[in-house]
Amino acid sequence: MKSPRIHNLNDILIMAEQIKGEIGSNEFFDLGNQHDYNPEDVVSRMPDDILITILSYLTVKEAAVTSHLSKRWRHLWRRTVHLDFEDNGRKEQILLQPKLRLPARNRYINWVNRVMCHHNSPMIEDFVISFNLDKQSKGAITKWIEFAMSKNVQNLELNLMEDEDGFSDDVRNFVFPIKIFIKKTRLSCRQHSMNVPPMPFTMVREIKFLKTLILKCVNINDETIGEMMKSCQVLEHLHIHNSGHLVKLIIRGPALALRKLEIRQCLGLQSIEIRDSNLALFEYLGSGIPLTLNNNPSLETVYLGAGYSGIENNLFQQISGCLPYLRNLRLNIYRPKNNMHLLSFPEMPKVKEFSIIVGAWNDDSLLGLTCLAKACPNLQEFKIQLIWITPVITAREIMHGMRHTHKHLEVVEIAGYFGRTSDLELALYFYDNSVALKKIVVCPAYPTMSRKPISSDILRKQRLARLAARLQLGHRISRGVELVIF
Repeated sequence: MKSPRIHNLNDILIMAEQIKGEIGSNEFFDLGNQHDYNPEDVVSRMPDDILITILSYLTVKEAAVTSHLSKRWRHLWRRTVHLDFEDNGRKEQILLQPKLRLPARNRYINWVNRVMCHHNSPMIEDFVISFNLDKQSKGAITKWIEFAMSKNVQNLELNLMEDEDGFSDDVRNFVFPIKIFIKKTRLSCRQHSMNVPPMPFTMVREIKFLKTLILKCVNINDETIGEMMKSCQVLEHLHIHNSGHLVKLIIRGPALALRKLEIRQCLGLQSIEIRDSNLALFEYLGSGIPLTLNNNPSLETVYLGAGYSGIENNLFQQISGCLPYLRNLRLNIYRPKNNMHLLSFPEMPKVKEFSIIVGAWNDDSLLGLTCLAKACPNLQEFKIQLIWITPVITAREIMHGMRHTHKHLEVVEIAGYFGRTSDLELALYFYDNSVALKKIVVCPAYPTMSRKPISSDILRKQRLARLAARLQLGHRISRGVELVIF
């Protein structure tokens, strides 16, 4: 989706020139034989479609500001097909000063409602709500959803998280209305609450265009998911984060267009069944639950984390139905077993990229994790993120006993490298046993998820970790293998 940001007239002109180069100058605008012209003249000569395309790279707040650039721009922002209502600055203020939450919410709601009342494009490609809201704002949020659906929205995102960590009490979450998917909904001009000003009259038509639905800190239940699957025939991407109402999620049927399913931190979820689907990517982050993944021949990427150790919960047995198709597997193994090298793992013949997030608080050997790499005979990339807060450093001897030839492994990445014995022996294992190895990437970056600024002590430890990596690996890594230390 949108990534560039345009903040002034000069930026807008640069973007216009880029678009002009793509579509051809003759179709863009005609400056005639003028040699001297000012930026206002250039802007005023652009066709509406070009100006609206430029506005699509802005948030709603940025697009509205452009109405002051020239008369030509005054009302064009109302026709943009990308409505991105982000207000991260005010979200940060609420985190620091919770007493500001209620007035900030009211201002945000009134702002979104005002924009919607002035918006006059017949369709919307992207509609993004990103603010700290909950079920107390039910009336406003419901109307926003209905408005977006009435405009044949393609990508709808409700990000109601308090912060990016996404951990909140799901009891307070807004509940996604099932009526959106089971009947046509009329939006009247009546005022339903103090926070919801009169809205234009519209009708939610059949949901034919919704391709992406992202719900964060929004409760949605099994029945609503079922109705959604029936109503949204082109839905390709479903992301649900911190819903308290999901219990038994079932995705089933070859007629579904769904290709990407992400479920994160839904604490009430008891089981997931995905069968006979066209799914290409499945991600589940949460506590260990029964998984059923059967007859999904397009499923090439699976990411499982949090409560799943990848070992204790019969994980490989549960996902055995998709192992023949997998090309990219990512696991969280927060408590690796010391005797993992004695365990037997099923062969994953098509896996080319294997990523692991692993708890590494102590300096215990991590070589047992290489058994997972051995189970992938065609592995090309192996990535490991070591998680620790205060790493324990020991003076034990390096282990060299494990041998296995990795014929296709080209890239090894070790994040959280601190220069411990366990870090060094893991890097040396892959260097010694990978005949096609091209690059070893070492990143000593502090791996915690804290939002607090990194202290000077942590920065000092990172510098020491980089120095240790260079001293330990610099003279050992050779024979054409590139060593990269971030």
